[in-house]
Amino acid sequence: MRSAVMAWGRCLSVLPVFLLAGIPASGAALAVADGAFGGHFTESARVGEDQAQVIYYRAADALAAGAANVYLDQELVTALKPGGYTVFCLTPGRHTLGAYLDDAPDYSGKTRELYAAAFKAGATYYLKVREEGLNQPMPVNKTTAEAELGDTREQIHLLSRASRAEPCRYYDFLDDPTFSVRDFTVLADTAFNARGGMTNDGSRAVAAILAGLEQVNAQIIRVEVEGHTDPMGAGANNQAQAQRWADGVRRALIERGVPQSVVVATSAGSRNLVQHSCYGSHVEQQVCYAPNRRVMVRVQVRTVKAR
Repeated sequence: MRSAVMAWGRCLSVLPVFLLAGIPASGAALAVADGAFGGHFTESARVGEDQAQVIYYRAADALAAGAANVYLDQELVTALKPGGYTVFCLTPGRHTLGAYLDDAPDYSGKTRELYAAAFKAGATYYLKVREEGLNQPMPVNKTTAEAELGDTREQIHLLSRASRAEPCRYYDFLDDPTFSVRDFTVLADTAFNARGGMTNDGSRAVAAILAGLEQVNAQIIRVEVEGHTDPMGAGANNQAQAQRWADGVRRALIERGVPQSVVVATSAGSRNLVQHSCYGSHVEQQVCYAPNRRVMVRVQVRTVKAR
């Protein structure tokens, strides 16, 4: 099994990134009552840096008549019939993937001969079922895939059970795309309670950040979340507290739809102060140092047209 994993990993590592334009296909198969196939394949659309895209298909002239069960990370995506294709996206990184012809009733695709490879951010992979019975995906180049996919239709008769398959997020990129970095500040005193949980004010602050980005149709490329404390207390405690605040904001962003693969959370402790040299009682110092207790959210975006 180790040799199979390494061999397919080498195959995928040399695949080119095919970034084309305009497919109406969904990321996962949908259950319908009026047939196994949907529309014909057209072209693959471009995904952002937060996903990798897989187009898995069987040639229309495939000799084996049975279904080829496609598995992603040991969970069923769909069952491809000759002339069928499926499109789905996943988080960049290492995954297992393969297509198994008539593997019922033991469904070996979930447990045996698992082929793994690293999927690159922003890449589209064309993979074809091997009709000779091998389960390892067959990487196909753009020219060959486009020629063969022209005779295929979307496989739509099953619901995907693959929890790590994501709906693809497609973007119409500007001819001259605008890249920028946007900085936001979440004040910890109002965003978090004494136990470290996020308050309603904190949730609204995170929601406002995303709402503002949505209004300008900004594609999120990367989010850097950095926690900061005041200089009061021990340095190790401040480092840990700032990390907890940063982790809290990161969770809130992910819960609101930001892909976890593009959000990182770190702690600066009390090293980067905006308010220095506060005096007076403990309470007075706390009030004076309040601007230091914050979470900085830096969002790298690419401005795109609304789809």
